[in-house]
Amino acid sequence: MTIPMSEKEKMLTMLTEIYDQLEELESVLEASFSDHRVHLNSKEQEKLTSTRNRLLDIDGKSGRMNPLSHEEILDCTLGAVPKSLKLELGF
Repeated sequence: MTIPMSEKEKMLTMLTEIYDQLEELESVLEASFSDHRVHLNSKEQEKLTSTRNRLLDIDGKSGRMNPLSHEEILDCTLGAVPKSLKLELGF
């Protein structure tokens, strides 16, 4: 024979079931988001590696085309105009 439950007991039972379901959902979501985060990090690393390789290729090609080193390009005395070529601006 079943004993009738009061409304408070029914409500408490329902809330307990909802709480249990929410705990299960939390663990499933945590695992899913963790997997998604790992996947996104992997994709970003691939993009960074690809970009790095492209930049290294461009740097290598520009080094073959331009025999000057980076220091020589940045040296301001290298590109100085000879005094004989300086022109005056006049009206």
